[in-house]
Amino acid sequence: MLRLSIICLFGLLPALLAAAELDGHYLARLDGQPAEMILRSQGSQVEGEYVERNNLRLKISGHFDGQLLTAQISEPGSGLLIANMNANYASGMLNVRIAARSPRSGEVLEREALFHRQTQRLQTAKAEEQSQQRDPALVGTWVHEQQINSGGASFASMSTQMILQLNADGRVSQWTRSVAGGADWHHDSPGELQYSGLWQSVDGLLMVQLHGQNDYQPAAYYRFSEQYLITESNTSKLIWQRR
Repeated sequence: MLRLSIICLFGLLPALLAAAELDGHYLARLDGQPAEMILRSQGSQVEGEYVERNNLRLKISGHFDGQLLTAQISEPGSGLLIANMNANYASGMLNVRIAARSPRSGEVLEREALFHRQTQRLQTAKAEEQSQQRDPALVGTWVHEQQINSGGASFASMSTQMILQLNADGRVSQWTRSVAGGADWHHDSPGELQYSGLWQSVDGLLMVQLHGQNDYQPAAYYRFSEQYLITESNTSKLIWQRR
């Protein structure tokens, strides 16, 4: 039985290794626009993302037999099928054919492209390009503070802080922290993480991609007033001070 298990395992190894070889970040141009695929495999099953024009992000799910990738492209939220994809893999390249049915005419529209797996040099170049989409004036630690004081004989005060950390490498995190005290007592709560992820800025708009999500979403418009950062969204206007 052990010998049979070992034979079965070694019989699966070529397919497993071929699937792992598929993993990576691929670039191409479709109809003159940039397109990319990020593929991850587990055994013969493949999942990933299909991206066009840096803002359209769709889900890829399919099967890879070591040479042919057969997959479906769908909306990540609804699961609505957008297109079928077949691709032949060789030497870090995917010769891709995408077939999508027009919702208006019902006609099947096909597009073809040759996707090349990104090298480390290209990945570095893309990281540099993304860094240019981040306003360097935003980088740092910002604190928004609200303070409540109670008068009378038993004076007490409570301060609630929101701490926004915008890193130069594109990471973002926001924490909350409360401090309260009176004449003979003091309480300082540990910080609580509200969210973390990645950030970009475009024309005065702060964009955040939450951890585990695929898209950047508008967080708030921002501007500077002397040493203060002012953010405005549809729910609040906050004033932040650099720490």
